[in-house]
Amino acid sequence: MPDLFIFTIRQGWKINNNDVDSAVLQSALAADLHRAMQVAKVRQDAEKDLPTLTKAELAELLFEQVGLNKREAKDMVETFFDEIRNALERGEAVKLSGFGNFQLRDKPQRPGRNPKTGEEIPITARRVVTFHASQKLKGMVEESNPSMARAA
Repeated sequence: MPDLFIFTIRQGWKINNNDVDSAVLQSALAADLHRAMQVAKVRQDAEKDLPTLTKAELAELLFEQVGLNKREAKDMVETFFDEIRNALERGEAVKLSGFGNFQLRDKPQRPGRNPKTGEEIPITARRVVTFHASQKLKGMVEESNPSMARAA
């Protein structure tokens, strides 16, 4: 239904170039909003069902597969993430071959808007960490779930 709507400031809402009763328009918009909310709920529920790998589970895997004792495995995982964190704090990029890159990006100040009042509020400049997956990782993820692969 939304693709049938054409909005122009001069002509108002029209469907297939015919004037639309505001009640019909309101009903159609409410139906579209309801469908959009249903889709969002399905996506949100699907994300909840995805398994999550924690640092504790990584340590357990090192214990089981490498043969480190549990304390050494936990310390190794903590040290790994501490080194990544420390490098980023120093302003360095972190490149993990076959996995991806953590990089710092400076975002300039920009105008924002309070959605309740419409008041313009400046969003301060900040530095953020970005992650870019390697082609190898992207390929492995795509191969592991071909039904989720992007349509070309």
